[in-house]
Amino acid sequence: MKTLLHFDGGRIKRFARPWHSALSKVHLVARRAELTGAYPDRESAVSAAPRWALTDYDHEDVVPVALDKMSRIIDWDYPVMFWLERELRARAGRRVRLLDAGGHVGTKYRAFRELLDLSGVQWQVYELPSMVKAGRAMARAEGLGPELSFCDSFSEIRKAERLLCSGLLQYLDIPFADFVDRLPERPQVILLNKVALREGPSVYTLQRGGPTFLPYHIRNKNRFLADLDALGYRIVDSWCIQYLAHRVASHPELGWSESRGYMLLRKDLALGDRIPAEPSMAKAG
Repeated sequence: MKTLLHFDGGRIKRFARPWHSALSKVHLVARRAELTGAYPDRESAVSAAPRWALTDYDHEDVVPVALDKMSRIIDWDYPVMFWLERELRARAGRRVRLLDAGGHVGTKYRAFRELLDLSGVQWQVYELPSMVKAGRAMARAEGLGPELSFCDSFSEIRKAERLLCSGLLQYLDIPFADFVDRLPERPQVILLNKVALREGPSVYTLQRGGPTFLPYHIRNKNRFLADLDALGYRIVDSWCIQYLAHRVASHPELGWSESRGYMLLRKDLALGDRIPAEPSMAKAG
């Protein structure tokens, strides 16, 4: 009577090989986890997505995905609102120019104005063409004037003292430093939110969102902080968003990612000279 100990190891390996190959690609079939797959670069992640899937946000079908949720204030918005309110107070009586990079159809503008007085803010959203088209149409329908504008090319970006990137960096297809360098001028203040980080090497994965499988960049934390320093900004404040920590379902050995937000100030500026000490999060009255 044969037992497993008497089986030919070579036969077992030959039998197991196609199953191992198939199991290694299960994440491309089920796709039930939010994040799946692990790739060394963005191009590899895109090529691993199913042929039928959309791999970027530049599609009309993507515009309504999670639109209602993004148009409301969520817990992790409050640190951004806190620092934005202080910036508005620091420039009381003067126009504030803000660039909302990756701002969808102006979702943060709509959400934040429920608690912040944005009447003195020139809020420009930089986005992909499909989002810009939808954003402009929605703004017209809602009667939002020139205070909310949209653009889809660097040539249309106006000078802005404030840069907001809420959930942009993991989808950005160029280095963040290159993005900042291409702006008309370096912002005085940068507000980053929902930045995906990890202790190990940077990795790309795929994120399921409606009809899309988007390349999702989880950066090495120490390298990212060094890049911010080299870019000429210092960290004034940082916060952790525990709810947005992720684990790549197909590669649990990578461990959990960390989601963080940052308030950055250009190094040639002094915080105390710009921001008053006592913020107020609510509108007067």
